[in-house]
Amino acid sequence: MLSSRFLITASCCLLAGLATPGLRSQHPAEVVGHAAQDPGHAKAPGTLQMSNADIFNQQFSHSVPYAIFEPGIGPRFDGNGLEKDGHEEKVSLFTVYNVQPWQWICLGLMAAVFLPVLGSFRSGRAGWFTRVMRGFCHWIRDEMVYAVMGKEEGRAFVPLFLFTFFFIMFQNVVGLVPSLGHHFPLAIYTATGTPYVTAAFAIVTLLLMLVLGMKRNGVFGFWKGLVPHGVPVVIVPLMFVIEFVSLLVKPFALTIRLFANMLSGHLVIAAAIGLVFLFAKMQGGAITSYLTALPCLGMAIFIYIIEAFVTLLQAYIFTFLSINFIYQSMHQDH
Repeated sequence: MLSSRFLITASCCLLAGLATPGLRSQHPAEVVGHAAQDPGHAKAPGTLQMSNADIFNQQFSHSVPYAIFEPGIGPRFDGNGLEKDGHEEKVSLFTVYNVQPWQWICLGLMAAVFLPVLGSFRSGRAGWFTRVMRGFCHWIRDEMVYAVMGKEEGRAFVPLFLFTFFFIMFQNVVGLVPSLGHHFPLAIYTATGTPYVTAAFAIVTLLLMLVLGMKRNGVFGFWKGLVPHGVPVVIVPLMFVIEFVSLLVKPFALTIRLFANMLSGHLVIAAAIGLVFLFAKMQGGAITSYLTALPCLGMAIFIYIIEAFVTLLQAYIFTFLSINFIYQSMHQDH
C-alpha cells in the first residue's frame, strides 16, 4: 500500500496544471489587424472595412494565451552596459498569463462545491446538489478507479483522480461561459485549450508511471519488464526501443487529445460567428445578410451543444486513461 504522504505529494504536483506557458504569446490586440496594432488609431475599423483575415483573427484571438502581468526587477541594460531609460528587466518566471486566473477561479469553485460534500459525511445532511456531487465522487471511485485498480489498491489513488477529473472538468466548463470582450478579464479562457496546461497534467501522469512502476518492480525490473516475456533475444533491443517510445507516447497522446479537442471546438464556433460578419461584408451590409447569418448562428449553437458534452467526456477520458497507464506500469505482467 502506498503511503498517504506520497499521494498527497502527487496530488499537489497536479497543481503543475497551473504552470505558466513557457513561450511568449502575442496579446490578442496584436493579431487582429494592422489598425489594432497601430497606436495612432483610436479605434479599429468597422467590419465592412476589415480584411477577411482580420475578421477571423478577431474571433480567434480569444484562444491565444498572452501575458497579463510581468513583474520588473530593475533597469534594463543594452549591449554596452548602459541603462535603457524607462525599461525594466522582466522576470518571465513570475509572469502571469490570462490562463492562470481562470484556473485559480476553478480551484475556488471546486472548494465551494466540495467542502459542503465533505461536511455532509460528518453531519449526515445534504441538499440535492450535494447529493449529486457525492454521486459523482462515488461513480469515479467505483466505476473508474476501483474498476481498474481494485478496491484494495485503488483506495489510495481515489483523492488523486478525483482531483484530476474535477479540475479538468471545471476548467472545461468555465470555458463554455460566453466572453464579453476580447481582453482579460472580459475574455474567458479555456485553460485546457493550451498545450502548456495539458502537458503539465500529462507529465504528472508520466512521473507517476515511472516512480510507481519502479517502486513496485524495482528499477531494473521495471525497465526489463518493458519487453514482453518470450521474445527472441535477437529482437530484444528493437522491442525495448519500441516499448520505450510507447511509454513516452502515452503522456504525449494525453496532452494532444485534451488540448486539441477543447481548442478545436472553440475555433469552430469562432469560425461560424466570423462567417456572419464575412457574409455581411460580402453583401455590403444589405438586409439579405440576415439570411446568411441564421445558418451560421445555428451551426455555432449546434457546436456549442456538442462542446458541453465534450467537456465531461474529455475529463473522463484523460482521467480513465491515466488510471490505466499508471496501473499498467505497476503491473507490467498484465
